[in-house]
Amino acid sequence: MALLNSAKREINAKIVFFGAPCSGKSSLLRYIHGKLKQEFRGPLKTVGGRQDRLFFFDVMPPELGEVNGNRVRFHLYTVQGEVADPATWKMVLKGADGVIFVADASPDGFAGTRRSLEGLREIIRGYGQDVSALPFEMVCNKSDLPDAVSADDLRCELGVDAAALPCSAVTGEGILSALSRVVKSVIRNLRDRQSSDGGGVEGLREDVEETRDDAVVAHPPEHGAMAMPAFDGPHVSLGEPVGPAGDPELSLVGIPTVSGRVCRMTLAVRAGGRESRYSLTVALDPEPTDG
Repeated sequence: MALLNSAKREINAKIVFFGAPCSGKSSLLRYIHGKLKQEFRGPLKTVGGRQDRLFFFDVMPPELGEVNGNRVRFHLYTVQGEVADPATWKMVLKGADGVIFVADASPDGFAGTRRSLEGLREIIRGYGQDVSALPFEMVCNKSDLPDAVSADDLRCELGVDAAALPCSAVTGEGILSALSRVVKSVIRNLRDRQSSDGGGVEGLREDVEETRDDAVVAHPPEHGAMAMPAFDGPHVSLGEPVGPAGDPELSLVGIPTVSGRVCRMTLAVRAGGRESRYSLTVALDPEPTDG
């Protein structure tokens, strides 16, 4: 769900690149980042250990205009390579405003692509939604290979109703078009929500909570311990349903900051109706080499 930062007059929206391991998700993000003008996008960042590494950056397209006087900043996320803990993808997809599904068009990629699509649908259903209700694009990466499966054949075999675009992280075919379509769909949804709210943005969440700093320092997290960077602005992680008493829930609160290779963020731990907050400092890995 898009989040409002009223202090900056910004709406922050999340687009997730989802796909099978080695389908080229992070390679596509690197291509996009390299094609955008520096003044309109933030730096590429990674958070995580050797497995389940989050790869992300933000972009504010100037040509899209504003929603009720608020600029829209898009945050693009993926998880690099093999995912050891399924909870990682659940965390990344939570509150997604749009999804770009990266199918592997290589001859040996179909089985992994099908499992990945099933996993995507299951996670989204777990949040009470359906993939078909989200801004969604399917791109068929590695379409530049001489023996690649065609995008239409992949779409039909997977049972995807939406159109599928041939795509290549090498040549750049298709990826900017797919991103542009998802971005425009998210903008339309935000403006529709604005109209239904009577010209405001009351449907968006905003956080005005204070956080406490307990200065907890951690090593680079292994799988199952990776913290999800938040948007560049206040957001709400409180007020959502909490599990039964004794069943702890971990969530990210506030604005993570990155200085050099150090990322600092605030975590909330809730159980039995009580909450404690901690400041977590994580050393970032060098930039990933493959998607």
